[in-house]
Amino acid sequence: MSIIVDILILAGVLLAIVAVVQVAAARLVLPESTLLSAIGIAIGAGYVAIDAAHPDFARHFLHPLIDPALPPEAYLWIFLPPLLFHAALTADVRGMLPDAAPILLLAVVAVVVATGVIGVATAAASGMPLAVCLLLGAVVATTDPAAVIAIFRDVGAPARLIRLVEGESLLNDAAAIAIVGVLVAMLTGHGAQATLAAGLRELAWAFAGGVLCGALAGRLVSDLLPRLAGLAMAESALTLALPYPLYLLAEQLLGVSGVVAVVCAGLMVSALGPTRLAPPNWRHLRMLWGQFAGIAGAVVFLLAAVRVPAMLAGVTGHHGWLLLVLVLAALAARLATLFGLLPLLSWLRLSAPINGAFKLAIAWGGLRGAVTLVLALGIAENSALPLETRHFVAILATGFVLVSLLLNGTTLRALIHRLGLDQLSPQERALQLQAIRLSTEEVEAMLARVADSFDLPPAIAREAAQTYRRGIELGSAEFDFDTALSERDRLTIGLVTLATRERELIPEYGDGVISVANLDAMMRNTAQMIDAAREQGRIGYNRAARHILDYHLGFKVALFLHRRLGIDRPLARALADRFELLICRQTVLDRLRRYNRSMLTPVFGARMATVLDGVLEDRSRAAAEGLADMRSRFGAYTVALERRLLTLFALRRGRLSLQTMREEAVISKEAFNQIAQVIQQAWHGSLVRPPLRGVTDHAGEPGAAPGQRASGGILGAGTRDRRHDADTEHDQAGDADVDRRQPGRRQAPGNAAYQDQQADDI
Repeated sequence: MSIIVDILILAGVLLAIVAVVQVAAARLVLPESTLLSAIGIAIGAGYVAIDAAHPDFARHFLHPLIDPALPPEAYLWIFLPPLLFHAALTADVRGMLPDAAPILLLAVVAVVVATGVIGVATAAASGMPLAVCLLLGAVVATTDPAAVIAIFRDVGAPARLIRLVEGESLLNDAAAIAIVGVLVAMLTGHGAQATLAAGLRELAWAFAGGVLCGALAGRLVSDLLPRLAGLAMAESALTLALPYPLYLLAEQLLGVSGVVAVVCAGLMVSALGPTRLAPPNWRHLRMLWGQFAGIAGAVVFLLAAVRVPAMLAGVTGHHGWLLLVLVLAALAARLATLFGLLPLLSWLRLSAPINGAFKLAIAWGGLRGAVTLVLALGIAENSALPLETRHFVAILATGFVLVSLLLNGTTLRALIHRLGLDQLSPQERALQLQAIRLSTEEVEAMLARVADSFDLPPAIAREAAQTYRRGIELGSAEFDFDTALSERDRLTIGLVTLATRERELIPEYGDGVISVANLDAMMRNTAQMIDAAREQGRIGYNRAARHILDYHLGFKVALFLHRRLGIDRPLARALADRFELLICRQTVLDRLRRYNRSMLTPVFGARMATVLDGVLEDRSRAAAEGLADMRSRFGAYTVALERRLLTLFALRRGRLSLQTMREEAVISKEAFNQIAQVIQQAWHGSLVRPPLRGVTDHAGEPGAAPGQRASGGILGAGTRDRRHDADTEHDQAGDADVDRRQPGRRQAPGNAAYQDQQADDI
């Protein structure tokens, strides 16, 4: 019983220390890991003195920290899976795809290069066997991105720089841990693993097997999430249950990398989760994981740091010389990878170029942290290794972590400022100033209204407005937005903004109304539009947007099976998917046009907002034409799909209305529950798509218009090509005369207020 009490008290003390350190780090503008390491080392160093003065206190509160009854690898089992899963869950997977090549280079190749360079350099300086020095290199090759990413975000570093560091951190732990395992097996002479060739085979299998295992587990959990009745707690609990069993299953039963498996599972859930969960539930899940992983990361760092004094026992001046060699070798290996290998990716057209300032920031920001300390701790207590090897690796790895945190961590912010990476681009600066000016005008108007309402002197309102203006350093007098940002830049930024907003809106149309496959397809399409808009402007944006509306091979195969073999199910699925996609596309475009009018018009100006509205109108017209084509060719089945859609909208609107009445005490909870059960049953019944047979009319195709030939193609190739050429010419003309576009472009047919209400209902 006393052991349980001690553990609970210890947990409370650790959490309290973490809370204090987080506040102190924020106020002192220092990396949290640096303060944690300092406090942990202080606790470890003061243990002897405290034990002599207050033995009971030391035995109950400090001894479990200094000498826990856990094997060193237990730190990895307990803390590493949730930390890795959270890092993968919060990663922008789609945003990282264009930089997949440099991320893999930094995450895997850089670890191998660092292991080799450090191993050779320290072997030459120390006289220790090369295998031992390679083990040291692998231990210190992994980086801890938490501190550097926090600094990057605080100073406003470019998004691509943050994505590169985040992507590197996802897999470099796996690479380092796998290499450490192979080298330890070689040094201890464990049978078949003792040879280099066998070690490389083991490493390849660990990675490949981990990727496959993690991808399958992540896909399975992602497919289970929509089946949890929309309960946020159940969805979060399911994801919390994934990392530990997956890690142990991969490591203990399958013999593959548990680290890689957990990372791949997290990436899969990150990519698929937003379209399978309601947006509030997805935000709740990420918030829960952020709190859990933040506490776990701080605790493991603190627990590892308190062991630092013990691992530094027996340090000599010679170790200081070797530590200098180790630091220089690690920096040289990182610079060689960044400046020697990364340019090859650009030369091979596998990645966009990365400028020198980015490379220097990544090189200096390669901080080492808890994983390195835990690996060093595991080697220090591995009795199968010679004592000299354990002592050598533990001292130098621990010293390297301290140098990394105290030198790199405290100077990284200044380096980023010196490199100019905390400066906004001219386009971003212009948008920032425009937003500040608009905000200031709104604040001034609000203060005038408030002063009038409370019968305050107008002079006080004007003085408060001037204070606000000076506080945000707005230079509105010398700033001209029209000359600061060209029309073409504004068009590109506007298109990227619209596509980004579209990606945020798409997940709101889940719940079975729009299939998950359609939501995933539209999410991929928005990523394509963002990339195309940045590279090719309006032409690329429109081309990517049109691509999803084309009749693809699968649709044509389904139509052939229906006509020739009488197999209906593939065509029914293809028609339903296309109908849902077109409906969702139209609804989202309606909301984007409202967003453009309300949010982008004040920022970009009425003329550019009109151009953007024209782009959205063209896309909306294309979706309307697709629906009209479905009604003309597959009229009866389209009507059945429309009836199903409206039924689902009616049920959802009815449930929301009744839920509002319950929250406002119009009806009791019991009365609401009875009605809700009936609505839920009707909802599940209406989710089933209608069968193709039973709605096929006399023309020979499902819903073919009377008198229409069934044998014709969906769209003639010549017609499609001519439409594509015309659209391209239209895009080019629009880009050429974007400066001459004037407000007053024709709006889409229909009452705007009715369309807005319809979009809200959907």
